[in-house]
Amino acid sequence: MAVEPISKSTVHDLVKKVSSMVTIASEPRYRRCIAVDETKVKGVVVYVWSAVDVDSGELLALEASYGRSCLNASEFLKKALKNCLNKPRVIIDRGPWYIVEHMFNKVSMGVTETR
Repeated sequence: MAVEPISKSTVHDLVKKVSSMVTIASEPRYRRCIAVDETKVKGVVVYVWSAVDVDSGELLALEASYGRSCLNASEFLKKALKNCLNKPRVIIDRGPWYIVEHMFNKVSMGVTETR
C-alpha cells in the first residue's frame, strides 16, 4: 500500500472542518481526570490527537500532526490542560511519547491497558 503525502494546508483545512462539527470545551474548569489518545489516519501519515474529560465526556482538545513524538505529545497536553483549572490525572495508553510530559511537568499519568 502506497502512502500518499498530503500538504500541511490540507491537514489544517481538515482540522478546521472537523472542529466546526464538534464542540470543544471553551471554559476552563476543575477536572478530576482526562483521557488523551492519538490515532493514525489510514492512508496518510497524519495523527489525530484528542483529549476528553472522563466524567463529563466533554472534548477538551483536538489536533492533527505529522508526528507522534514527545514534543507532539507535550504540546498537545499543554493545549488540553488549558481547559483545566487544576492539574487533573491524565489517562494515556502505553505510548512512550508521553513520558517526557510526566517526568518534567509533573503531570499525574495513569496508563490504560492497550488491546
